[in-house]
Amino acid sequence: MSLIKSLNSGVSGLKSFQTKMDTIGNNISNVDTNGFKSSRVTFSELMSENIGGAGGGESAPSQSNQVGLGVRVASVDRDFSQGTIENTGKTTDLAIEGDGYFVVNNGSQDLMTRAGNFTFNKNGQLVDQAGNYVQGYNANDSGNILGGGATDNVRVDFENVLEPQATSEVNLGGNLNASTSSRQIVTAQSAFTDNSGNLADGTTDINDLSQTTEDLEGTDAIEVSYTQNDGTSAMADFEYGTDGTTLDDMVTALNNDIGGEGEFALVDGMLRLKSDTVGDSQLNVDSVSINNVSGDAAGDSVNFPGFQVSQEGDTGTQTMSTTVYDGLGEEHSLLVDFTQTGEGQWEYEAKFADGESMTGGAATGTINFDEAGQIDGNNNFNIEFDPGNGGSNVNFNVGLGGAEGTDFTQYSGANTAKVLNQDGYTQGSLVDVRINGDGRVQGVYDNGENQDLAQLALGDVQNEDGLEMVSGGLFRATSAAGEVFVDSADNIANSNIRSGSLEGSNVDLAQEFTEMITSQRAYQSSARVISTSDEMLTEAVNLKR
Repeated sequence: MSLIKSLNSGVSGLKSFQTKMDTIGNNISNVDTNGFKSSRVTFSELMSENIGGAGGGESAPSQSNQVGLGVRVASVDRDFSQGTIENTGKTTDLAIEGDGYFVVNNGSQDLMTRAGNFTFNKNGQLVDQAGNYVQGYNANDSGNILGGGATDNVRVDFENVLEPQATSEVNLGGNLNASTSSRQIVTAQSAFTDNSGNLADGTTDINDLSQTTEDLEGTDAIEVSYTQNDGTSAMADFEYGTDGTTLDDMVTALNNDIGGEGEFALVDGMLRLKSDTVGDSQLNVDSVSINNVSGDAAGDSVNFPGFQVSQEGDTGTQTMSTTVYDGLGEEHSLLVDFTQTGEGQWEYEAKFADGESMTGGAATGTINFDEAGQIDGNNNFNIEFDPGNGGSNVNFNVGLGGAEGTDFTQYSGANTAKVLNQDGYTQGSLVDVRINGDGRVQGVYDNGENQDLAQLALGDVQNEDGLEMVSGGLFRATSAAGEVFVDSADNIANSNIRSGSLEGSNVDLAQEFTEMITSQRAYQSSARVISTSDEMLTEAVNLKR
């Protein structure tokens, strides 16, 4: 009977290695199958037969003698490791990087697959090559997607028209040049000098000037006739007083008299008047005279130089423009002018190039900046206008900075302030579809806008070895798989969807051919066991002739 056992052992080897060859053959034949996961065979020993104790008592190294009865297939395991990602360039070819499976529905049940070679059918539904419906979450009319609930067939309406959206937000950003506007400066045509011919400074006595032909006395007054910033005429004067009165004394007195119109200063011996107003100005010194009230016959006199405008006051304006939209999708050209009216102070005016009527909000106002060049106070204002085409009034907010990480500042430097964005748009027709890493199906419209249309769902299982292959690269979760989690890719850890790519097979050809060689030799050896056992049985039968 022992030869019969060896025959059976050889047969078990033939059967087991035939199964292994079947598995190897299936792996190799699917080396180019998208999303294919290779399998491997593991063996276990069949039961053993005890053929008697080893003898020798307690000192024996073994207490029993056993002979195995062959081999059997213990399991056929599947390798779920990541396959190579291959670029295809087709938008609806999708590959999962990391964990998870695409979820498809065959009409009766949800199945899972790693093969993402999908396409849209005639009804705009995303399907696999067998016509199974890819599952996900469709967006509402506003482009909002609520994931995590029950899935639906992913569908795109290629006749979809994106309704126009009235502008509700305009964002400005960049820098307004703090030196955009200039002050008017009036300067004497020549400098004061002392009796030695040196440039005079603030401590020089007026009577020591080379320009003083007769010394001033007591109540002699220096009268300055000037034109104020707004063009009106005015007078400022200074009484000489006692001996030793200096140019600084004169400058101080004139500044007290001139008020907020400007400021006199002595610069390199020359008298200079600088406007206190930033921007356009008519400030000028018309004449300087001596009002001789001392009563002496000679007449006290100082030959003051003439004055001229050395820097004209200028008001700088930075204009920003953009297109805004009403509820009917019609375009309107918005212009916002910022005019510098003082240090850290700008006036703005919003208007439309085609003269649309402002009906509310704050189309004009003032923006203030602090010493650090940052907005001091409100950083937004509101505008409402009548589009004039039968549509309802449009009300939108203008935000200064904060959008796209760009602040609205006032530094000394280039003017870079501009319109960053606005959220309105006209009607759009769907021209293309793309899919991002979260599996969001986004519509691209001919008005330049994008909108979410759907989001693919991914399935994740606790135990991948509990998945059962059905056909066509599809898996069904059995009870051994544990709980199946279905959600979007952005809610599943270590998962990302790559559009325009496919996951290839994870078959390692070098490993498969090596296993094939060992399987072939093992099969041959099992067959040799059978043939040898048969020869031995023949010899046993021939003992009786």
